[in-house]
Amino acid sequence: MKRSTSTVVLVFILTLPILMTATAALAVNFYDGSRAKQGAYFLTYTSLYLADEVTDTRGNKIKSDYGLAKADEILRLAYYSPDFVATALLPVGYMDVRSANQESSGLGDINLGVGHFLPFKNVDILPMMFVKFPTGEYDVSKSANIGSNQYDIRPMVFLYKSFGDFSIDAAAKYFFRLTNHTTNVLPGDEFYLQCLLGYNLTDKLKLGPSVNWMISRDKEQNGVKIANSAREAFSVGTDIYYRFSKMGVTFTYLYDVYVENTIKGHFFQLKTVYLF
Repeated sequence: MKRSTSTVVLVFILTLPILMTATAALAVNFYDGSRAKQGAYFLTYTSLYLADEVTDTRGNKIKSDYGLAKADEILRLAYYSPDFVATALLPVGYMDVRSANQESSGLGDINLGVGHFLPFKNVDILPMMFVKFPTGEYDVSKSANIGSNQYDIRPMVFLYKSFGDFSIDAAAKYFFRLTNHTTNVLPGDEFYLQCLLGYNLTDKLKLGPSVNWMISRDKEQNGVKIANSAREAFSVGTDIYYRFSKMGVTFTYLYDVYVENTIKGHFFQLKTVYLF
C-alpha cells in the first residue's frame, strides 16, 4: 500500500513541471503546409487551455481538481518566397495552477524557424526546422513556469493536399528537448502526429475534424533515466476557418480524449492571419 501511494505521489510530482509544454506544439491548422503568395504575413494565436484531471502511467485518473488555466498570446511573423519560408514566434502567457497555489506570467520561449517546399506539383510538402530558445519567465523554485529554461531543436514536416471541396492538412513533429542546466533535468523528447480534414462549405468557409497524438520519452535527472515518466496524449476536435479579403480566421477546439502520465483538458484557440 505504501509503495502504491508513493508511486502515485511521484507521478503527480513529475507531472507538474511539464505544464509549459501542454500547448507548446500548436495544433495543425488549415493551410499550415500550403504554398502562399510571396510576401510577409502577420499571425496571432490566442489560446486557452483548461485542465482539472491528472492521470497515471495507465491513463487512470489520480487527481480531479488540479485547476490549471493557461492563456497564451503568440505573435508570429512569416515570410514566404515561392519556395522558402522563414518565421519567428513571440509568446506571452499566464498560467495558474489552483491546487498548487502557483502562477506564472510573462514572456514565453521564442521560436525561430526556416523551411523549403519540396518540388512536388500535386501536393505541398514543407519540411521545416525550428529552434526554441529559453527566453521565457522561469523560477527554479516553482513547478509551474511559462518558460522551460532549456533549448529545443524541432524538425517538422507539413503536408497540404486539396481534392475538390475536401482537403488534408497534416504534420509530423519531433522535439529534441535539451537539458535544463539549472535542474539537470532532460525533459524527454516528444513526437507529434497531427491531421486535419477540411470541407469547403462555401468559397470562404470551411470546417473539419482534427486529431492530435503525442508521445514522449522518459525524463532524465543528472543523467539517470526516471522510470515511468514518459507521457502520451490523444486529442480530437474541430477547426472552423473563414477567409476575409485580407485576413483569415481559424477557431480550434481540442479535447484530450486519452492521456497517460499528464494532464487532461480542453484547448481553445483563435488564429488570425494578416497579409501585409
